[in-house]
Amino acid sequence: MATKTDTAELTPLLTCTSCGTTPAPEDQATARLTWSRSVEHGRTLWTCEQCSRDNIRSIESKLDPEWW
Repeated sequence: MATKTDTAELTPLLTCTSCGTTPAPEDQATARLTWSRSVEHGRTLWTCEQCSRDNIRSIESKLDPEWW
């Protein structure tokens, strides 16, 4: 017998690595389309739209976040 699984339980809430912003639960899907995603040392990191705009040159230059 198959059980229904709530995908919200499996999907972690986004949190901006730079400023700590977390979108409202109803805005999580939209944020996954508009936020920047990176993988560093095997970890997935998310950066909100504002932090992405503020640090776009560093992100495109592939500088470590410590330099931002």
